[in-house]
Amino acid sequence: MQLNFVLGTAAELIKVYPVIHLALQQGHPVRVLATGQSRENFLMQYRDLQLPEENLAWLLESSGDLERASSALRWFLRALLIRGFREKALPGYVVVHGDTLSTLVGAWLGRRCGLPVVHIEAGLRSTKLWHPFPEEITRRMVSRLVSVHMAPDARAAQNLRAGWCGRKRNVVCTEGNTLLDAVHLSVQLPAAAGPSDTFALVNIHRFENLNSPERWRKIIAAVVQAANKTRLIFVTHPQTRHKLESDPAARAHLDSARIEIRGRMPFTQFMALLKRSQYLISDGGSNQEECSYLGKPCLILRDATERFEGLDGCCLLTRFEDGLIAKFLENPGAYERPALTTATQSPSQLILRALS
Repeated sequence: MQLNFVLGTAAELIKVYPVIHLALQQGHPVRVLATGQSRENFLMQYRDLQLPEENLAWLLESSGDLERASSALRWFLRALLIRGFREKALPGYVVVHGDTLSTLVGAWLGRRCGLPVVHIEAGLRSTKLWHPFPEEITRRMVSRLVSVHMAPDARAAQNLRAGWCGRKRNVVCTEGNTLLDAVHLSVQLPAAAGPSDTFALVNIHRFENLNSPERWRKIIAAVVQAANKTRLIFVTHPQTRHKLESDPAARAHLDSARIEIRGRMPFTQFMALLKRSQYLISDGGSNQEECSYLGKPCLILRDATERFEGLDGCCLLTRFEDGLIAKFLENPGAYERPALTTATQSPSQLILRALS
């Protein structure tokens, strides 16, 4: 069984890593084809996960990570026109993940070359075409291009079977997300030591929040409010760093609250910090899942989320309501739950078993 993993962001790589790791262990030929969407962070993450360099090939060269929506659009248009994909790919499955622009690029390239395309984390839906943008549009387009849909739960599988995809019969429920396997594997990899005092983490990066003046104002206010009680470490993605550079007033608010700003870090290092932290403030779906597996309190600064992990326990979806934000920050420990870092079945094993 030959597998081509077409990936572009570090987040995609983290979630697909357990499948790659298991496929290599089982002796399957593997090629990781990087789209160049987030070159620096992708390569940092690839090496942190100790994946073999000889299995990595670049479909499109890029000078660095994309910080602006305009840069992402230019890269995307170039990526759709990539030539020589068949020469770099193995004659087997093309595997894509999630809802990034690289997901759509990989599905399009595989379909164009006549290779069967597998979509991991398929079937998530918000039911609103333009929210979140562009993720919801990406999901729907990818579902029309792929051959096999790997849905993380029964709800996602039902979305696909109800008419959200072109091949309704080729839907496999993986009984969980591969991120659960990634969290479990992260404890087996060496990680740098972190702070020993009490702290909480912040991780904000979604374009829909960064490009909305009202939501961005509420995010800065919530983070500063949290910093009045707890030391905060703000982990910035390239687009968040660019936003802070273009908004000196917001950066001044964070500096006056003595919030430590750090750049993106490898998954193992971030997980080590997350496990030792009191709680996390985030707008990311992956962070929501990670916290649900660890039982870690998570304040979700979003209007809506397509994921249900943790919403009945450690994760609070605020919809930017001041009262909910204040309630969480008053007593984050009330949201702590027992950790769930093992599963009766490994989603990654189920994926490989289904493909073979």
